Amino acid sequence: MKAFLLSITTLLVLAACGGGSMPSSTVQPAMQGVATSGTITAFGSVYVNGVRYDVSAATIRKNDRSVMQSALAVGEVALVRGHQSAQTGQGTADSVEVEDNVVGPIATIDVAGGKLTVLGQTVLVTANTSFDMGITPADLTGLMKGDAVEISGFADANGVITATRIGRAEAGEPLQVLGTVAGFDAANHVFMINGLKVDFTAASVSGFTAGAPANGDLVVVRGTAFDATTTTLTATEVLRAHTDPRESGDGQHSETGVVELEGLIMNFASATDFEVDGAKVTTTTSTVYKGGTAADLANNVRVEVRGSLDANKVLVADEIDIHRIAAIELESTASSVDAANHTLQLLGVTVTVDAHTRFEDKSSAHVQMFTLQDVAVGDTIEVRGYESPAGSGHILATRLERLPPSMQVEVRGPFTATTPPQFAIMGVVVDTTGAAFGSDNSHAALTASDFFMQAVGRIVEVKGTLSGAIVTASEVTIESEEDR
Repeated sequence: MKAFLLSITTLLVLAACGGGSMPSSTVQPAMQGVATSGTITAFGSVYVNGVRYDVSAATIRKNDRSVMQSALAVGEVALVRGHQSAQTGQGTADSVEVEDNVVGPIATIDVAGGKLTVLGQTVLVTANTSFDMGITPADLTGLMKGDAVEISGFADANGVITATRIGRAEAGEPLQVLGTVAGFDAANHVFMINGLKVDFTAASVSGFTAGAPANGDLVVVRGTAFDATTTTLTATEVLRAHTDPRESGDGQHSETGVVELEGLIMNFASATDFEVDGAKVTTTTSTVYKGGTAADLANNVRVEVRGSLDANKVLVADEIDIHRIAAIELESTASSVDAANHTLQLLGVTVTVDAHTRFEDKSSAHVQMFTLQDVAVGDTIEVRGYESPAGSGHILATRLERLPPSMQVEVRGPFTATTPPQFAIMGVVVDTTGAAFGSDNSHAALTASDFFMQAVGRIVEVKGTLSGAIVTASEVTIESEEDR
């Protein structure tokens, strides 16, 4: 496929015909054609949008290059075409494609604001951003201006990318941007993608009806020469990102079946009129909501949509899963693991994993096909998630990472007042005697009394060590509202 849009607008949905673990040419009637775009959450084979897809017979591509499965990473956004069993929910992939939103050198880093810019594109880093093993620490402080990175994620209506994964680019890897054309100048062979000027004078241009791109077109641009002073990329390729969900890379069409899409809501007019990653979506009275209701739909809300296309190529949602903010974090050694029941214990808190949990092994073992079955008692584990069911004191993990052994303990979540100098987070007792207090909002130190007054109703992060069942804090920080 010559171009790839990380949204429904590129989904080729194959005819509803057969499957299992056999190649698509020998599939059975119990299978339905499916195309799904979303974050890779685990391997063995590939998990996307809560479904395991067998990739043993699939073609796998990344940035328009054929690769092995080992070249893919958790947190990258992938397009999977294939078939899914209506009985078991398991899938068989015919193809898996990953196309990074941007590949290039870092121009600016704003650690406090959780932002960076690459090739004129603004990138947001959140609690849901995964970092490559080669980035240490695994956050923005592990990167420097000029570092070449590849970034996968979801773009909003303003072109701002919320990163789901940041990795180091390979040596000699072409520069790349996926985005929307603006300021098209045919005479001078230039156009803009957000803050990037693209010079396509000598580029190979393909996929456009008029022979050239136009304002509003979604394109993939690649090149090798970049002028940081003028923020100009000299393109070698400009490719149209296919906007017809029935259309393949060679322009052929197929019947449509089930479409699944993860992305950010944009151009929200009502619950029956909005877009997800550029794709038009509508709902009906039969649409089932998970994690919220129709009232929770709004611009920049991250959702997963499952449904089918109508005659106007609008995705009619059968189901919408509204992503919850992963405001809770625990980092400690696992005290128990029950893989059969999909649970483990950290700091006395029960943590549940499901098919949507993103798994990564950052220990020395570096197991690619890492799951809860690989976790042992005593392993250092970090989880991000939210309380589920509400009021239960249990956490449903959106991310689970195994880390190198460490005695440090971290706890993040809603502040619960007890008796100073102690408080609690998700039932975990924290002793602040001797701790340093701070606030992300003021970027200044706080006194203990100021902290206990200001922390009520806020998200608090704690770093320290475990003393029996109590966390002895060395640092306690009130998180900014944006971090929630």
